Amino acid sequence: MKGYLRIRAEGTHYGLRVDQVLEVVDGFELRRAPATHESVRGVTPLRGRLIPLVQLAALLGNRPAPPTVGGTAVLARCSGSLLAFEVDDAEELVAESPLPVPEVWRLPWASGVGRYRGDLIPIIDLEILAGRLMPGREGTGE
Repeated sequence: MKGYLRIRAEGTHYGLRVDQVLEVVDGFELRRAPATHESVRGVTPLRGRLIPLVQLAALLGNRPAPPTVGGTAVLARCSGSLLAFEVDDAEELVAESPLPVPEVWRLPWASGVGRYRGDLIPIIDLEILAGRLMPGREGTGE
């Protein structure tokens, strides 16, 4: 399916492939739980299950989640698992196909780029990015 969801995480715009996004949730509940990666805040109850809640900008930067919790979560399917990605906001569903990633960009998790206000924004392939959370399963599609 073509298109992406334009989101904002720590003030920066990104796109999430629509074929990976299941829903957008405003005002989620956070329950602290042990985690294997410092970007994971804990879990949130969604769809009758406890889903890991990952602060997206922290995962992109491979660093700990900041102390302030955002107000929006994007539920996605990654490597056969459900994950909730905390973002500042989900802003717009864009029906255009992404453009190729410029060769000078060093973003192995970007599957393409979109345009927003004259700038290019990276389209995140959550399947690749989730490999940081689930070592050994990166890009397997399982």
